[in-house]
Amino acid sequence: MRHRFRAHWYELQDTLWFIPAMMTVAGVLLALLTVWIDEVAGIDQRIQLTWLFGGGAEGARGVLSTIAGTMITVTGLVFSITIVALQLASSQFTPRVLRNFTGDRGNQVVLGVFIATFTYCLLVLRSVHSATQDLEIFVPTPSVTVAILLGLLSIGFLIYYIHHAARSIQASVIIERAAQDMVDVIRRLLPEQGDTGQPAITVSPTLQPESTAIVITSGSGGYLQLVDDGDLFHLARDEVLHIRILPGVGDFLLTGQPVAYVWPVSPDDAAGREELQERIEGRIRRALYVGLERTLAADLAFGFRQIADIALKALSAAINDPTTANMCIDRLCQALVVLEQRDLRSRSRHDEESNAVLVLPGPSFDHLVHVAFDQIRHYGATDAKVAAHLGDALGNVAAIVAPGHRDVLRQVARALLETVSTVPHIEMDRERVRHSVAWAMTGDDGKQDSD
Repeated sequence: MRHRFRAHWYELQDTLWFIPAMMTVAGVLLALLTVWIDEVAGIDQRIQLTWLFGGGAEGARGVLSTIAGTMITVTGLVFSITIVALQLASSQFTPRVLRNFTGDRGNQVVLGVFIATFTYCLLVLRSVHSATQDLEIFVPTPSVTVAILLGLLSIGFLIYYIHHAARSIQASVIIERAAQDMVDVIRRLLPEQGDTGQPAITVSPTLQPESTAIVITSGSGGYLQLVDDGDLFHLARDEVLHIRILPGVGDFLLTGQPVAYVWPVSPDDAAGREELQERIEGRIRRALYVGLERTLAADLAFGFRQIADIALKALSAAINDPTTANMCIDRLCQALVVLEQRDLRSRSRHDEESNAVLVLPGPSFDHLVHVAFDQIRHYGATDAKVAAHLGDALGNVAAIVAPGHRDVLRQVARALLETVSTVPHIEMDRERVRHSVAWAMTGDDGKQDSD
């Protein structure tokens, strides 16, 4: 349940409406509170201060109407600028970074301030009364003063938003934000080396033949966004089971696709297995959170995918921006260095008392390296500077990470050299690329490899 709530909360806080809606509610409550204080305390009749609004009913209506009308107009302008920024980001970078714009706190707060100010003025406006036979004149002086202050505050936020919108569509800002989100996911999901909190165990998925397993299939199609390992482990312990989850977070599930193998620790008859399957099938499906798209809630590979896609867009003939591609390579390498410092062992859990076991597919350093660089290596081979920069960057990472993680970096570097050899380049460019991947042709002992 905690994991499912986290997935919902992650999606909610990245929407463009949640924070503005909460701030609008705050504006409603503030309007009701200030008007109530005016009615109870009668401040407009008892106190005359120079910093309070000093006009009559018509003046109050004019001020509140002007602020409310201006705010709704500016709100429309802000929405228009935001939509333009979304279109630019989608066409020039990648649609995968649109969540960074809708989830941007600056955009959300600015929209919230404008809409909340409009709502506040509208509610205060309805409380202003002129003198009639049935009603006495009522001018909520402090409430109108607060409206003026909110209007001035909104001007400040408008100036900030213009600056923020101009910076938010810069390539360096978009890449840095995507990289920071990726690093945050790595640090949140993976413990540091030697800080797992429990002893590591190795459980082979072939302890029992797959042909004897109870097969649990997916009830709906979509991307696997989150796995509630806590609920699955409780299920394995309560029912005394060995559970192996097949898909990894980020995989697309087809309806009816096998998603888990389950073995009872104590073999049962056929009727007992059918009853067990009916009892656990729904619970396992609920523990696998399937959604419309991949998210960064628990998907490590998606963080690398986002930045790699920005690089691929930059390398396309339509954009032709190799500098942006090089910036993406640098950020991907930095993320790999952070990743290498975390514990990447399979997330297997074992209850010694009941002998229940849960096996989940863990993230792989090799897999994430290929996600990050395979397509960049393929499409970047046509640009000698990008290819040479990639070779140098891989060498810098290889000099930092543990020896066990260097083989995959050498594979990518050698594949880069082979890909470049198939592309027409002048000899100087070929030599530059060969020089950048020279480190990949030697082993850890410094000797030249035979191949």
